[in-house]
Amino acid sequence: MAWDFTVKITDVAIIVATFMGPIAAVQAQKWLERGRDVKQRRIAIFRALMATRANVLAPAHVEALNSIPIDFFGRSQSLKDVIAAWNVLLDHLNARNPPDMNRWGERRVELFISLLFKISQCLGYEFTELDLKNDFYAPQGHQAVQTDQEVIRRGFAEVFSGAHPFPVEIRNPPGAPAAPAQQRDQ
Repeated sequence: MAWDFTVKITDVAIIVATFMGPIAAVQAQKWLERGRDVKQRRIAIFRALMATRANVLAPAHVEALNSIPIDFFGRSQSLKDVIAAWNVLLDHLNARNPPDMNRWGERRVELFISLLFKISQCLGYEFTELDLKNDFYAPQGHQAVQTDQEVIRRGFAEVFSGAHPFPVEIRNPPGAPAAPAQQRDQ
């Protein structure tokens, strides 16, 4: 009996497929997972911005804004549109001493809504700019608490920086003896 030791192309293909098939499958799985992770990070940024659009000083809001250039980087036009809208908003937010704070605040909202709209388009959501601007819940109580906290914070900052003295008034506590007549007359 004679053994045939010739190697055919089909034999080589079977050997290559046997070894490369699992490697290619693992690499394909990793590629798909990376794509899913990127999409999930983009959705998380969009969700944070949507959830905090009535509270732009929230740490989650600032963190989401600062994550945009990393997680929306890419070659597609929709990603470039997001980065362009982010750059315009960032330039506006970093403006020093705007002459008209009311107009500055209105423009900030316009630019932020434009950014949200670009992100929603990039992610495949069907929001209008009007939806993004008006469809949210912001209780008046939260606004009142934030305003009070800001007043308190500024007041203490002025006292601790020495800009204003800390007012102190001494009164007789209830049940304490009345002040002597000579003190009252002074």
